[in-house]
Amino acid sequence: MTRQLSSERQPRKSSPPGRTRGGPDGGAEAPGSVTPHPANTLNELSGEEWLYFTKSVWSTAYPSELGHELRRAHGANKPPRLMARLIEFFTRTGELVLDPFAGVGGTLLGAAIARGPRRALGFEIEPRWVRIFEAVLAEARSEREGRGPLLADLGPADPGGPRSFDPSGIELRTGDALELLPTLPAKSVDFVATDPPYNVQLRQTMAGGPLAARFANRRTDYAMVTDDPADLANSPDYPTYLDRMEEVFVELARVLRPDRYAVVIVRDAYQGGRYVFTAADLAARAARAGLVPKGDLIWYQAGTRLRPYGYPRAFVPNIAHQHILVLRREVGGRSEVGRREVGRSDRSRRDGAAPA
Repeated sequence: MTRQLSSERQPRKSSPPGRTRGGPDGGAEAPGSVTPHPANTLNELSGEEWLYFTKSVWSTAYPSELGHELRRAHGANKPPRLMARLIEFFTRTGELVLDPFAGVGGTLLGAAIARGPRRALGFEIEPRWVRIFEAVLAEARSEREGRGPLLADLGPADPGGPRSFDPSGIELRTGDALELLPTLPAKSVDFVATDPPYNVQLRQTMAGGPLAARFANRRTDYAMVTDDPADLANSPDYPTYLDRMEEVFVELARVLRPDRYAVVIVRDAYQGGRYVFTAADLAARAARAGLVPKGDLIWYQAGTRLRPYGYPRAFVPNIAHQHILVLRREVGGRSEVGRREVGRSDRSRRDGAAPA
């Protein structure tokens, strides 16, 4: 476990190491420049880097690193380089990132390898995933005589050169997000990056059994199921899952600083014989809670294992993409009173009472 995080804002650097601000004339910077625009207060990226980020379809190819062999036990673990890319766009050096569904810590590791490290706080309900994160962190810290790993330059797959590792500002706490979020001060977080449970957890139907001995696409060693009733994946049904996610969004809107962003990584689902647009449903719930949908980045996972759903009788998709929903806590948006009403209404439904 790392040191306690301060809620105080850390000093901002005017630009990443090795960069000078402004264009050739010392003023505005055109797209394609290698220096940040003087008016850019969101991040430390150049115009070229900014434009590259805004493409609506992403395809990634990252090597196994930063304890991937341990982290892969969690079937929805996220590449730290992917999370670093998000963090670098939506924050500046020293700012605070929050992940209320941290899993094995991909977001926290992303903050540690960001160019200009960020502080990061994560919540995770399952102690097993916390232990894996702590093991990964200890292993990484031991590399290069205590300096941590130096991640290789991947060229176009992760532009910007090698990445160093600074975990001094990251912390993972064990507990239920809906219990821990209210302990954070209002307007204390600069960016939220999270990968919540995608839906109600269903029984596996295409993995295991006698066919697993012959066919690789019938095998899996992934696990995400817990026995904790507070785990959103253990919600009794999909409407309840959406209600509980809306409660989370209400809290995220409360802790985010005005005009700052949250990204939610989620996969759609195929359940009960129909396609479920989970990302769209969550975007609508986020909007009700005061987080304005600003975009949907499609993350294409080229290495997704294809399984014979529906074969040979009916079409059932192999979902090989995830949505990265971009949300913003905008000044002048939904009032604090309105967000409290959403939370009160959802708690009433969950407790079996009719909303007032």
